[in-house]
Amino acid sequence: MEKLKILQVHNIYQGKTGEEAVVDEERKVLEENGHKVIQYIKDNASLKDDSKLKRLRMICSLNASKEVAKELGELLDRERPDICHVHNTFPIITPIVYEVCKSKGVPVIQTLHNYKMICTNSLLFRNGEVCELCLNRSLYNSIKHKCYRDSYFATAAQAHVIQTHRKRGTWENSIDRYICLTDFQKDKLIAGGMNPEKMMVKHNFLSEADTNVQSGSFFLFVGRLNDSKGLQDLLYLFAHNNASKFVLIGKSDNPEVFNEFDNVEHLGEQDRSIVLEYMRKCKVVLFPSMYYEGMPMVILEAFSHKKPVIARNTGAMSSMIKHEFNGFKYEDRASFVSYVELIDSNESLVQRLGDNAFNDYKAKYSREIGYKNLIDTYTTVLNE
Repeated sequence: MEKLKILQVHNIYQGKTGEEAVVDEERKVLEENGHKVIQYIKDNASLKDDSKLKRLRMICSLNASKEVAKELGELLDRERPDICHVHNTFPIITPIVYEVCKSKGVPVIQTLHNYKMICTNSLLFRNGEVCELCLNRSLYNSIKHKCYRDSYFATAAQAHVIQTHRKRGTWENSIDRYICLTDFQKDKLIAGGMNPEKMMVKHNFLSEADTNVQSGSFFLFVGRLNDSKGLQDLLYLFAHNNASKFVLIGKSDNPEVFNEFDNVEHLGEQDRSIVLEYMRKCKVVLFPSMYYEGMPMVILEAFSHKKPVIARNTGAMSSMIKHEFNGFKYEDRASFVSYVELIDSNESLVQRLGDNAFNDYKAKYSREIGYKNLIDTYTTVLNE
């Protein structure tokens, strides 16, 4: 096929997330197949040293950054990309990217890594549980709950951005196609008022693990250790299982809570290379996240390493995990404990589930499948 020139646009959050891994995987596979990728990247880490006045000015320009509009316009004139693929615009880049691309005749695809278009905090999650109060309603309703950063002001600013662009028709008229990561996410976004004709489902993908995979003796958790990611489920598990071994990798605001458990090792935040080494050697990956998630890269990493996953039966996990095939899905904490005990005492079960997980990876989430889906998406939009 004809080689394309793709502009990637992404605003990195403070603290790297799975979104950066997705952006990088897509860039690498496109370049390896002869396409040219130009990146327009902003990093929220740059905000740490800004004065309060500068931060206030940024919040007041969340709808449209004049500086970004100028930079992006010059970049489009210079590079003349065939298509623009946006991953995240909040807060520095702002939705001005869509209007600038439209004015230059560059089609836009937006990957929806979360629920930002229909939820102020992007998670459909509040006070420790799923929240859909604003679904297909004005997001100004979220202000009274301080849904974003537990702040009336910050929530109001975010809600205003989304509502303003809803009213302007930015989401409907300036974005040619939305990429959803699962059918579950697509259905929720449509329920939130987004146009189903512009929605398509394309899974994230990942390079195959190139290391010597082993079946180890410990269960692995990777992620931020807070309530939304299932911290209370983990603490319940540790309190009711003192026989299995658990390794936790991720930031915790209260790491001393793990000290009372002799069978739990908390390593804090680690480089990706360390995470992959533990992934290679673990028995099973635990994913007790309470909220819907987009498409967790941790689960893809587990599958590519032939590791089963035990996850809550909600959101993306409900479709990615096939119960008793590539892992277990649980509804309550007692079931969580029982599935850990079951799999810890049955090595042949671990092997069977791991093999199935790897087969799922090859069929749905491999680099080859991911590249084909990505190019098919671009081709569809360009032909339209």
